[in-house]
Amino acid sequence: MRKRKIWVLALLAVLGLCTVATAAVIQRGNLRLTVLSLIQPYRLSRTGTDPIAVFISGHVGTTDKTVPPQLERMTVKVNRHGLLQSEGLPVCGISKIQPSTTTRALHVCGPALIGSGQFWANIVLPGQKNYPTHGRLLVFNGRQGNHPAILAHVFTADPFITSFVIVFRIRRLSDKAFGTQLSASFPQALGTWGYLNRIKLTLRRDYRYHGKVRSYFNAGCPAPKGFDRTSYPLALATFYFAEQIQLSTTVTKNCGVKE
Repeated sequence: MRKRKIWVLALLAVLGLCTVATAAVIQRGNLRLTVLSLIQPYRLSRTGTDPIAVFISGHVGTTDKTVPPQLERMTVKVNRHGLLQSEGLPVCGISKIQPSTTTRALHVCGPALIGSGQFWANIVLPGQKNYPTHGRLLVFNGRQGNHPAILAHVFTADPFITSFVIVFRIRRLSDKAFGTQLSASFPQALGTWGYLNRIKLTLRRDYRYHGKVRSYFNAGCPAPKGFDRTSYPLALATFYFAEQIQLSTTVTKNCGVKE
């Protein structure tokens, strides 16, 4: 029994090394941004890409507990070894889910779902105290005009029923390091009534197209020949706040080459 416990502890230790999340804390003045990310599986192909799942947690706050400046927009540049693949996946239109409850959004756009999670925000109304709110966050494969996009649908019933959609436009880049850029404008989605201060999100979607299994989210492990593991910048995220405040962080992926 004692030997079995030792083996179990050793196995958990190995698994822990393979699934350690990457955390980044960025601060400017009293504004603090914390981003936690985790990508699975740990072992990926040296050439080409494999399906992955992405967990993201983010928190915006201040060291003195004051209201932080509103997040106005953000961009995420994805490493060329990461791939967003949507060919053959159903597409959700903004008009179908805005406005909409979580249940309704899943009913009309469930086949286009690529992720889900939760959000926390503060509603700021003139002449009234701030209202903290919490709700569901759904992510769909979508379009904005003629451009591919990711639609983040937010719904809450507290303190009153409201919903909005944050649109992340997808653009291909010719950059040597980064191949895809996601960009979003938050005031266009939220207006002036509030600000997001925390999210938890899991992104994963496998689907079939022409008889083959595909994944929306994919990545490889570009370890040099002769090495079985490496680390590389998977994404570069830049956050633009009111008052001309800008914060950036790099999400680093540690990976091993699968046999």
